[in-house]
Amino acid sequence: MSELVLRTLVDGQDAQRILAAKAPGLAVTSAKLRHHPFAGFVFEVPQLAGRIAQAHALVDYYSGKAFVTDPWQVQDAQAGQRMDLVADPKWNTIDFDTARERAKALLSTAVLRRARLAWRGGIRETSSVAKVWKPNWVIEAKLEGKSYRIMVDGLNGGYFFIGS
Repeated sequence: MSELVLRTLVDGQDAQRILAAKAPGLAVTSAKLRHHPFAGFVFEVPQLAGRIAQAHALVDYYSGKAFVTDPWQVQDAQAGQRMDLVADPKWNTIDFDTARERAKALLSTAVLRRARLAWRGGIRETSSVAKVWKPNWVIEAKLEGKSYRIMVDGLNGGYFFIGS
C-alpha cells in the first residue's frame, strides 16, 4: 500500500477541552484539521522466549523524527474527500529510504533497551507505506491578550506551541 490516512481519534472539541484544562481562560478563535505526511513501517521484533511481536513506526518526512506508535487505525476511504495538507518547508525534508533507516534505528534502540543483554537483534520490516497522512489540529487561541498557535495531535491529544 502506498498511501493511507489515519483516523482522527481526537476531534476538534476534544482538542479544545485538552487545552482548556491546561490553560483556563484560553479562548479558541479557530481549530483546523491538517494532515501531515509520514512514512510508515511495521516490523517484527523478537521478544524473550522466542516470541515475535509487531511494532509500528512513523517517520516525519519534514523533520526526520521517528516515533514508535500503536497499531494504526485507518480512516475509511471517502471518495472526493479533501484534506488540508501541511506544506513542505523544504529545509529539512527526508526521503523514504532515510525514513526507513531512522525507523529501524529507533526500533532497534528501543528493543535493545527493553531486552538488554537478552536481545539477539534481528528486527525485520514486514511492510511499509510511502505516505501516511497523520491528523493534527492547528488551534489559534488567545489568553490574557496574547495570541497563540498550538498543534494538538489528532491521535493522542499531545500538544505543543508552534507560535505566539
